Amino acid sequence: MYLPGKLIPENIHDMPFEDFLKLLAMAEIARDLRIEDIEVGVNKGYVEAHPDSQ
Repeated sequence: MYLPGKLIPENIHDMPFEDFLKLLAMAEIARDLRIEDIEVGVNKGYVEAHPDSQ
């Protein structure tokens, strides 16, 4: 879900464990960045909708 399909091999069960861990780490970083982007967007939207709350 968080990585482009090009990065994921067709047969993930046959890949070396180290490569699997690298993919997992990249997916976790991409997930964290997506969550951070959503949080920033929500916070910006709230501030813009309620300018008197600062």
